[in-house]
Amino acid sequence: MFKFFHFNFSKDFKALCFYNMIASLADGMVGLFLPIFLFEKFGNSIHWVIIFYVIGYGLYGILSPIGAMWMSKIGLKKSIIIARFFIIPFYLCLYFFSNNPLIFAILANVVLLAFRLFYWVPYHVDFVKFTDGKSRGKQMAYLTVLGYLISIGAPLVAGVLLSQSSFETLFMIVMIILTIAIIPLFKISETRAHFEYSYFGSWKELFKKSRRHTMVAYMADGAQDLVGIVIWPIFIYQILEKQYLAVGAITALIIIGTVVLQIFVGEYTDKFPKKKMVRTGSMLYALGWFLKAFAGTTFQIFVVGAFHNFTSIIFRTPFDALYYERSADHGSYIDEYTVLKEMSIGIGRILMGIVLIFLVSTVSLKFAFPIAALISLFVNLL
Repeated sequence: MFKFFHFNFSKDFKALCFYNMIASLADGMVGLFLPIFLFEKFGNSIHWVIIFYVIGYGLYGILSPIGAMWMSKIGLKKSIIIARFFIIPFYLCLYFFSNNPLIFAILANVVLLAFRLFYWVPYHVDFVKFTDGKSRGKQMAYLTVLGYLISIGAPLVAGVLLSQSSFETLFMIVMIILTIAIIPLFKISETRAHFEYSYFGSWKELFKKSRRHTMVAYMADGAQDLVGIVIWPIFIYQILEKQYLAVGAITALIIIGTVVLQIFVGEYTDKFPKKKMVRTGSMLYALGWFLKAFAGTTFQIFVVGAFHNFTSIIFRTPFDALYYERSADHGSYIDEYTVLKEMSIGIGRILMGIVLIFLVSTVSLKFAFPIAALISLFVNLL
């Protein structure tokens, strides 16, 4: 296990790790509670929460080729730094959300779209460039573990803040942390990537027969991920009877248990066939989704949540490593491959959002989990 920490990092990867540690603290404080915040502000209407997320993710998926075109003109480093400055006004919109939920929901999605367009494609391309192909799984695990370690107490701190103060206080603290997170990004090297496709050419490439399996795999990943981002936090919030502290405490305990497993999985990802690991991990991960439908008490939420987090690591680490490996194999077309992946994920989230709206309108929220279980198995087409 200790060998995990004994390999040389590039200067750029170290800067990326430092940035990720700070950003993970902010994400850990607000990530779980954002759907809950929107759920409350939209008058306990889960439909509007789903619509908020689907519009945001959907627009990004549809417009991601445009973000890649901007990246080609200004460079990856500048694009990532510009993106981080857009995340601050996003939280300002949330801070003033109560004044006019509709107006600030629209503004929040606009600035969040700008952040995603400038950020995600160059971030993924830089990650491929800054990591070593022979130990990419280990490096991914290292980056993830650092994020977990720094954010272990984040949900608990957020829960305490929300119990004693307000969401506005939480958003102010998160804005300060995210401002600090920008500093390490100035240390990474400037890299360039030329996006070869036109906007409509990107869509033509996406729907090529040869890319069909890859597209469906990433669509499935995006679809099941939307359930985890939106439905699960609101689901446990309702079961725990709207106790912020309990939600934060249980989430923190689950994170603690995932750190060691992440280290081991990162080690083995570089030693065993990633496709086989994805197949095994996705089946366990699907089981976790299925079990979530039966969670009805605090203890059950903890057990099922911990199990699903563990299986997520077993599935996610080799799956993401396989994506970065495929990206690297595309040589100068890393950014093009990344854009096609982001477009597929966006389509998957749009389709899943439509399904979720239908589910919560006709049956029960719990039905989202077995559907996510079934859909998550399609990632094996990658």
